[in-house]
Amino acid sequence: MAKARKQRRLKSADEAFMGPKPTYAEENGVLVELNKNTKLKDEVARMHEWMRGTRWFYYFEVKKTAAVTVQNYCKNVLGFTKDQINNLKKLPDWKYRMKSYQPIAMLNAGYKGYPMDERLEIVNKHLKKMEKEGSKIVKEISNKPKPPVIPPAERTRIKLMETLYAEFDEIIVDGWFEENYTQKFNLYSRFKGHGFKGNAIEPFRRMIMPEYECIKDAYEKTCDQAVEAYSHISKANKRKMLNMYDDMFKDMDKLKQSFKAMRVPRAHKRKTSDEQVTNLQYQNECEDSKLASINPVLIPNKSKLWVYNTKQRRLTEYVTTATDGFLISGTSIKNHDEKLSKTAKLRKPDDMLPVVLSKTEKQLEKFWDDITTKINSPNGRVNKDCILMRVFE
Repeated sequence: MAKARKQRRLKSADEAFMGPKPTYAEENGVLVELNKNTKLKDEVARMHEWMRGTRWFYYFEVKKTAAVTVQNYCKNVLGFTKDQINNLKKLPDWKYRMKSYQPIAMLNAGYKGYPMDERLEIVNKHLKKMEKEGSKIVKEISNKPKPPVIPPAERTRIKLMETLYAEFDEIIVDGWFEENYTQKFNLYSRFKGHGFKGNAIEPFRRMIMPEYECIKDAYEKTCDQAVEAYSHISKANKRKMLNMYDDMFKDMDKLKQSFKAMRVPRAHKRKTSDEQVTNLQYQNECEDSKLASINPVLIPNKSKLWVYNTKQRRLTEYVTTATDGFLISGTSIKNHDEKLSKTAKLRKPDDMLPVVLSKTEKQLEKFWDDITTKINSPNGRVNKDCILMRVFE
């Protein structure tokens, strides 16, 4: 509160010294400063007011509004294009305060006549010069070569060279030159410590493989050049060198398994019921059987579904134990349990179908005990001859 009161006192003192915000209008052909109700009848009075007004705008508003005010003037008065305005925006704000802002602010305040016209002529030339200066900056930026884009695989290779490979070279290879073959190199922990992912395993393997194969050729004496290159190292020490590589290869396999175990499987978004049944074919109503289908959007997520094929006189009960219930894909019922689901041809559909429609889910558990025809496992297909009779949660 004290800070706010201090700011108000300072502002009042400033306004007492600088006067109110300039606002102008013409009355009977004479320019008038409205806040002070001062008529500017001659050039002396106009020049005095011009100096006061430009000082006021510079003192109170220049830092906040200079750039936007000048850009709007260039667009609306000088007709600058969008590209020209963008050229202006490349210049620092302080350049807007030089020669241009105050006359434009006075124009916006309603000032007309002497010395506005001659000042605006200077301003317009200055702004056009500024626009050209900004266009040069834009061209320099556009001509400046862009830094090369490094592919992700190359970034990984560079990081491997600068970290793991450099450490292996410094700790292990330099030790071999000093005839030290007992150094340890925990590739697993170093790999994780540097933040590498699974995609860096094979690139690192390719880095160290040529040297490994050369040492192996020397150890097994399968290449004369390799034998000569490592002739100064005993066979026992060559074996130690190969063991070091073998340990790293084992760590790579462990890293692969680790990243595979940590991988989060992508969650597949389940379609809504309306989306699932879009292509489902079924019979809306059968007058001969006096049956009508339920709305198919009721089927997804349910655990039991009764379907009657009016053409084949085949009744089917689909049952699922899946947590999410049934899933419809095209014209098929998915997720149904083949062992628990049943289908059979009815000898007397007029007697059996009313039972399906009227009995409770519990009562229908013994329904199939009374069926005398062969009971099979359904294939999940629904077609235009099928009535969707009932569903249960």
